[in-house]
Amino acid sequence: MSKYKLGDFVRLVEESAEGYITRIIDENMVAVTGEDGFEIPVPASKVTLVHGRMEREDDQAFQTEAVKNEKFIHEGVYLALTSEQKQGLVEFWLVNESSYHLLLAFNSKKNKTVLGEFHGELKPRSVVKIHAANSVSVGDWPLYNFQVIFFSEQSLDYKEPLIVDKRVRPVDISTSKKEVGLLGKKAWLFQLDEKNELEVDRLKEHFISHRPKR
Repeated sequence: MSKYKLGDFVRLVEESAEGYITRIIDENMVAVTGEDGFEIPVPASKVTLVHGRMEREDDQAFQTEAVKNEKFIHEGVYLALTSEQKQGLVEFWLVNESSYHLLLAFNSKKNKTVLGEFHGELKPRSVVKIHAANSVSVGDWPLYNFQVIFFSEQSLDYKEPLIVDKRVRPVDISTSKKEVGLLGKKAWLFQLDEKNELEVDRLKEHFISHRPKR
């Protein structure tokens, strides 16, 4: 398996050129897209990571502390996808609009195997980049698995950990983007902690069964 991932910024060893890895061809070959927008296949042995670009400012979590006296927000965990057309990348962001501190494990699942893509902590009302994928191959993207633990120092009702499997399909990134305030740009947005259809049906049954008889 290649030691590189989609979105890695690399330098070509034998040329004075740099770019992003936009495709993993096989164990020995990767495709690199430079600033000119052209993608070229390169032996993996002929590229090297540019470590100074691995932790760019826009790749970091925007750490914004929640104001202590504001109303506690119990929900608002989103997957946001932004597109970088020049490099042919779709960047994955986890957006936390809630007042919880989140402990996150993000995995990809394909052919009965699981690959850890990201893990870390996310503060209230903050954002972190967790992944990047080739926009051309969206139909072949794996099933993505999110595991989230909610933490707060306030005394609250117990909140179950969140485990969600999400498959992103071509139609999902063909719709209009929405402005995401915490991210500072437009993105395709998917709420991960919304009530599922079964819970909605149960709520409907509850209200119907408790409706006053005329």
